Amino acid sequence: MKEVLIKDIIETLESVAPLEWQEDYDNSGLTLGDKSKECSGVYVCLDISLEVVEKAIENKCNLIISHHPIIFGGIKKIDYYSTLGQILIRTIKNDISVYSAHTNLDNAFNGVNGILAEKIGLKNLKPLSLEQIFNNDNFLGSGAIGELEETMSTEDFLQMIKTNLNLSQIKINSHKQKQIKKVAICGGSGSFLINEAVNNKADIFITGEIKYHDLIDNDNVILLAEIGHFESEQFIKERIIAILYQKFCNFVPLISDKTANRVKYIK
Repeated sequence: MKEVLIKDIIETLESVAPLEWQEDYDNSGLTLGDKSKECSGVYVCLDISLEVVEKAIENKCNLIISHHPIIFGGIKKIDYYSTLGQILIRTIKNDISVYSAHTNLDNAFNGVNGILAEKIGLKNLKPLSLEQIFNNDNFLGSGAIGELEETMSTEDFLQMIKTNLNLSQIKINSHKQKQIKKVAICGGSGSFLINEAVNNKADIFITGEIKYHDLIDNDNVILLAEIGHFESEQFIKERIIAILYQKFCNFVPLISDKTANRVKYIK
């Protein structure tokens, strides 16, 4: 059997979403571990939890790939009794490496925004903001804008994305928009791109999280739709598996975490 090193897995991911594409505030990349070691299996998740670590151990995976970094800002101490401390100690003791592909993968055509565009059915996809453009055909940026094949009523469009994205709810502002053709999107927290959506004359801007005042302050400007942070990024696990599958499926197990959204909606 071919020996696959952890660095081989990382290099394949970074060929699609280079680390230079991550935002300044981010902490993508290898958080913990030795990339020169042989990879026994890859466990892919959205967020790292103690449950995820235990499942990686159970499945003999010595590499966890998450979308959200387990360490986002600096840490001054490792408290054994904190959740973060327990996760770090458990991964270290079991010789598990941890890698995160966050905003660098958000910014890729086949990353978070690209998946949302596919699920919604957008054509002619292009970057929503032109502030940061890399000379690479796979770079899309932190937000994207595209068009539906045919114009839809707003009611039908919202029902369609609710179905296609497996949403239990959608939060919108009070902007009176009767039809949808041009759609702007941003996975995760995308309030910072509202003005770009307006400047690009989008009929609606869809993102994972929008602050209350951003919603109401744009009532007379643009239709805004908040679909949930987890919900906007939920499909990225399978995309990471798909990226790795073609090259490594015969050599190491590739396992996607099935943990549901840890944020619950009470109806």
